[in-house]
Amino acid sequence: MDREAEHLPEFKRMHHLTYRKNLRSVTVVWGIFSACFVILNAVAFIQPQWIGDTESSPGTGFFGLYEYCEQLQIGGEYSCRGDFMDFTTLTNDSFRAASMLVGLCNLLFIFAVVCLLLFCFLKAATVLKICGALQIIGCICMALGCIIYPNGWDDERVRLTCGKEADKYKVGQCQVRWAFILSIVLIFNALGLASLAFMLAAKQANLLQKSEYRKQKYLK
Repeated sequence: MDREAEHLPEFKRMHHLTYRKNLRSVTVVWGIFSACFVILNAVAFIQPQWIGDTESSPGTGFFGLYEYCEQLQIGGEYSCRGDFMDFTTLTNDSFRAASMLVGLCNLLFIFAVVCLLLFCFLKAATVLKICGALQIIGCICMALGCIIYPNGWDDERVRLTCGKEADKYKVGQCQVRWAFILSIVLIFNALGLASLAFMLAAKQANLLQKSEYRKQKYLK
């Protein structure tokens, strides 16, 4: 039994323990969803399906953050180029910046998941605040990446696939594909996870303050 509940009447003790149990359960769910975010963000990062051709496009191919694929001949296989570890192979500066920001977002969320180990050494409220801070910065990076990415649609390689109408924030005769949509959805997911982390931290801190108050009152 928790020491915090030792000096409470029976009915309040049961309510206190139930509240703590529910709080821990929500924290576990938050941790699981944070880990799922890392996986989904990694998928969006490596997939070259951010924008791509349509039936009316003059060219065939699709583009990701750092990789672009084109079909050299009708019915043939796609040839993909671009290496995140070699920035000179990336399509343009906007795509480079977007890939860095989305990659940084994933790295921050990985750190947040790893920080869950700190529950063994630090107070829960402190750990949740650290994780929440990492996640809110990651959310900002993800949002900036999605905003900056369309700025590179005026690139000559993009226009060869999407037509001359393609320009900054104009996809031309191409279409936005699922990886870009997933990334936009993940912005709101990241914001929700960060907000939940701070909310849980506040509840944990409030619970600790009440516990200390009760102990002081009992000692008097």
